[in-house]
Amino acid sequence: MSTVQQELGVTSDLRTAAPAQHHSRIVKFVDEVAKQSAHEAPTSVEIFSDSGRWYCRVRRGDETTRPMGPYTKQQAERVQEARRMLIAKRGTARIIFE
Repeated sequence: MSTVQQELGVTSDLRTAAPAQHHSRIVKFVDEVAKQSAHEAPTSVEIFSDSGRWYCRVRRGDETTRPMGPYTKQQAERVQEARRMLIAKRGTARIIFE
């Protein structure tokens, strides 16, 4: 032990305290949401025709959104691809199912 340590009464046997082993409410909430979303039915974006008019809707299990459209077939395919990309990026949290 150095003389400075002796003068200050500091020992070389300092122990570091372990961080607290608790989880905040936010972490618990995120874990709960992750468990729920793991059990969700797969989501698909489908297009369909009704009397020559094309529509697009999102389906998750037995739930569907209101059809969007009418579109031409090419427009419906573009909307379908855009919706798929948004769902892959953001999920279905903001989609309203009937």
